[in-house]
Parts: sequence; C-alpha cells; structure tokens
Amino acid sequence: MVFPPIYKDKDADLQLIANKRIGIIGFGNQGRAQALNLQDSGINVCIGLRGDSKSREEVEKENITCLSIQEIVESSHIISILVPDQVMGEVYNEFLEPNLKDGQTLLFSHGYNIHYRVIQPPEYVNILLAAPSGPGTELRKRYIEGNGIPGLFAVHQDYSSDAEGMALAYCKAIGLTRSGVVKSTFMEETETDLFGEQVILTGGIPKMIQSSYKVLLEYGYSPGIAWLVCYYEMKTIVDMFHSKGFEFMNSAISDTAEYGGITRGRRIIDEEVENKMRIALEEIQSGKFHAEWMKEYDDGYPLLEQLRKEEKNLNIGKISKYMLKELFGEK
Repeated sequence: MVFPPIYKDKDADLQLIANKRIGIIGFGNQGRAQALNLQDSGINVCIGLRGDSKSREEVEKENITCLSIQEIVESSHIISILVPDQVMGEVYNEFLEPNLKDGQTLLFSHGYNIHYRVIQPPEYVNILLAAPSGPGTELRKRYIEGNGIPGLFAVHQDYSSDAEGMALAYCKAIGLTRSGVVKSTFMEETETDLFGEQVILTGGIPKMIQSSYKVLLEYGYSPGIAWLVCYYEMKTIVDMFHSKGFEFMNSAISDTAEYGGITRGRRIIDEEVENKMRIALEEIQSGKFHAEWMKEYDDGYPLLEQLRKEEKNLNIGKISKYMLKELFGEK
C-alpha cells in the first residue's frame, strides 16, 4: 500500500492569494462557512447572489460585501462556485461564461459539474478544487476552535502555472491544512464522494439502522429498547473506531460483541451486498446516476418529494424525536 502525502499548513503559502479578491457564489452551508473562514484569515472575500436571493440579509449581517453574481465575476480573481450541483450549470452559463476574463480562477468544492462536463470552461482560466470532508457547519465550528477538518484538493487546469499553490493556499485559508489535505483529481473526488454518500454515509448506514429497528419491532421488542441499540449506540461505536481505528474498537468492546459482530457482520455484508456496491459505483462511473439525477431535477423532483414523505413517516423518525426530547431535551 502506498500512503499518500498529507499537506499541512507548512506546505501552503497564504501569500499566493493574500492580494486576490475571492468571490463566492452562493451563501448556503459551505458558502457561509468558507466565506467567514476566509475573512477571518485576512482574505478579501465577497458574496455573489441573485437579485431575489433571500440570503442577502444574512450576508450583510456577517459584514461581508454582497454583490450580484455578474459583479462578482467581473471583479474577482478567484471565483468559488458554491451553489447546488443541479443548478450550477445554469448559473455558470448565465453569469460566468459570458464574463470570464483571461487568468481568472474557478474554484469548486465538488468536482461534479466539471467531471460530467456540465460546465466546460475556456482554456484561459485555472480550474481548482478545494473539498472539505464535512459539512460547512463543522468546517466553521472547527475553524473557530483553532482546528480544522481534513479535505482534498485538485487541479484540473493550470493556466497560470501556480494553480496548485493557490489551491493549497485556499485550503489553508478555510482551515483544511490545519488537519491536512490529500491531492486528488476531479474525477476521483466526484466518483468517490458520490459512492461514499450512497453506499455508506447517507445510504448504507441510515438504511441499516432503519431496517434493524424495523426487524426488532416485527419480533415484538420495545420501540425504546430497539431505538437505543440500533440508533443511539451507533454514535458510541463510530466515535471509537473514528478516534483510533477498528482494532481499538474491537479491544474496547466485549469478546461477545467482537465475535458476534465479525461473524454476523460478514454474513450480512456478503458478496451479494458488495456486488450491489459495485453496481452503484458503475452507475456513477458511467454517468447513469448523473443522467438520472438531472432528469429528476428537470422533472421537478417528483421521486425525491415522494421519498422525503416516506422517510418522514418512518416509525424510527417518530421514536427518535421522542427519545431525544426525553433523554436530552432536544426540541
């Protein structure tokens, strides 16, 4: 196994972007966090929004300059595009493509639109990636605490011959190099990010929890007990292997739990499940998932809205609200 180099603060020179204006398009989860971190790092940052955006007031409360998207493109050295994947192409075609100038830099936090060629910038700009491995709320929280979350960076197009240095400088300015970043590519970031979401983070783990809870209820067990063992205790286990690895977790649990977990875990996550993972990855690689998602967006999210309603009505959602309120006072 080849271990990748981890780039830290010492490997990044903030001066490469110190005199450049960074314009961020969008003020959602990532836009807000990255803008505030950049500002606290002494970087000249401004936000670009559509004229009817409801986020304008929030930007002004943070004492960040707010301009139209066109003004951002016309006045910024680095343009960070932090709007949802499904609308990014429209924003680019309407506001960026007609106004891009020689030597500007386009920066993304997800390679999706470049990899699937929804956005095809001209040759006279830099195309960079600085991708935090976590949501904007965590990025901002850790930065304030003096820490950072890890991430990755990539250079898709190096027009100015210093693109990698700028990418690392940006990573430093938002706090990623405090923890460390790994060099990647737009293709690798996009395909692995989608795979991780679908198979583990927002697909596999939630569905495993929901299904295990459902099975216990089918066999007559108490909803409260089922919730504790299938939902609540998940965080304890994740914290253990997240801090020091799976070997540490196994050493910290009982022999019974270790033996039962490994033997039954291998039975549940078997070759058939791994084959389904391979199919999910192949759909990502081939562009099949991208085409499916774009059609869903074009049609007005009919399936997604149906799935949201189904998720909202799951029994585990109702018991979770009750247990979290009674145990921890969560609203």
